[in-house]
Amino acid sequence: MPSPKKKTTPAAPKKAAPVVAKKTAVKAKVKPNVKAKATGSGIHLLQLTAKGQKSNDPFFTAYQPSPGGIGLSELLDALFMAQSDPALQKCTAWGLLTPDFTKRTGLSGQGLLTVLESNPGFDLYYASAHPELEAFHHNPWRSPQVTHPEFVALSRQFLKAAGLSDVPVDSISHSSLFATGHLMVASPEFWAKYVGFVETVFSKAQKNLSQADKDKLFKEPLVPGRMSHLALIVARLLSVFLMLKNSNFRAFKIPLPEQEKAMNAHLRFLRELKDLGLAQKSKWHLAAWVNYRGLYLAHVMGKAWIMKHIQHITPSDLHAAVPIAKVQNPYNISLSAVRT
Repeated sequence: MPSPKKKTTPAAPKKAAPVVAKKTAVKAKVKPNVKAKATGSGIHLLQLTAKGQKSNDPFFTAYQPSPGGIGLSELLDALFMAQSDPALQKCTAWGLLTPDFTKRTGLSGQGLLTVLESNPGFDLYYASAHPELEAFHHNPWRSPQVTHPEFVALSRQFLKAAGLSDVPVDSISHSSLFATGHLMVASPEFWAKYVGFVETVFSKAQKNLSQADKDKLFKEPLVPGRMSHLALIVARLLSVFLMLKNSNFRAFKIPLPEQEKAMNAHLRFLRELKDLGLAQKSKWHLAAWVNYRGLYLAHVMGKAWIMKHIQHITPSDLHAAVPIAKVQNPYNISLSAVRT
């Protein structure tokens, strides 16, 4: 069995812009401010940077959003502005990546571009910076519960208020649905529908949430080094979008060599066992995953951790969740070509 010091702590990803929304309006006037210079393949990579700063990676174009966003988060405000830029509409695909993209994923701008150009024809390319969570968590919505004890309850209320099903919170999910963060590059057509989806979700949620839950989500004090509850919800909306009935997109989940190398054999087996059970609709395989997962966590995390957290990160009623969108999820392929 692996050493307890392995990187398997089921904590939520730490590197993302905190989200605190103070405005109830979702629409905002924006001023496009990027001149797209796509590669020969028509792909343009933007990187969110502070005002006056440049990206340290020549394959990223620094992007600073104009003032007057909608107040959801720095990243979402910038994303909505970029999506309205006519220059980006002419690209085959574009993405607005976080300042810490390389640190989170292990991919440089050149490495990311190599993956995209080597796998043409998809509407969406996305990554999950913590693939180990795919192995021992039922779904993306349960992993933050350890550090944010109200997360599951607030997520459930948010989804319901937005007119969405809360089934994802209680699902056993395929690894393709672990898309925790906006580590995305997509076609203009995809961005138009996804941004419209996010705008609608927030408009309905802000209208229908109870005042108590609205205050917890939209007025949560910022804590340095800690993601807000709303930021964690935002990071999981892509997984919901990929499950919508009209989600007829073709998606490619980007393999991350550095993170994959850090996963031990048990984590790899756990992820594959769960995915196999879902693909084959095999209750036997899924039951085997539950038992294996329990033994693994008990060994790595210890009895005290299990007694405190296992009930809260484990759904009581399980639903099988797989993406409606056609996703190519090549975590078993040779990764030598994307280690740049």
